[in-house]
Amino acid sequence: MLLALCGVPAAAQSCDPMIEADAESGVLDLHLRFPCAPYAPLEIRYGPLHLSEETGAQGAVRVSLPVLALDVPMTAEIGGETLEVGIPDDAEPGGFLWIVPESLQPGLLPVAGFPISAQPLPELAAYGQGAGPDHLDLEVTQANCGRKLSFAMLRSGWAAPRPVTLDLPGCDMAGTILRLPVPAQ
Repeated sequence: MLLALCGVPAAAQSCDPMIEADAESGVLDLHLRFPCAPYAPLEIRYGPLHLSEETGAQGAVRVSLPVLALDVPMTAEIGGETLEVGIPDDAEPGGFLWIVPESLQPGLLPVAGFPISAQPLPELAAYGQGAGPDHLDLEVTQANCGRKLSFAMLRSGWAAPRPVTLDLPGCDMAGTILRLPVPAQ
């Protein structure tokens, strides 16, 4: 009896990608599933935002992003295939703060993406329909003291990213918190 069960072909698994996008209060909850692509690199591009991700064991990944203007396209690229991701029609744009570091991870916002290379990850905070912060706090640590911190910062409402360069204080100032202003305009 066991031999007969083993000889029955298994149901074919569909490799069709599945995309779910829900938006609430200016934040987009994106769930992408690629059933035949476990642990596969994935690139998500949404206006000025670009994230490198990796699917999990089941070929799925979940990402939260701010809702940009409804006419801004979003794509997901996996295995050489580019898919367009639809944004819900009732989605309302939200606020965000986006940081793209050069060589040292700033640690100002939550990191976004998956560490596919040895490069620092972008940092992203979505503020729904709120205004976002007027400052960020940066701790001087033994890992970053005395170093130069360079990154690009983009805030919702800005036309382009702005470069930021900071010479961090020496290691005798480790444990100190620096308050960095974030201009509204």
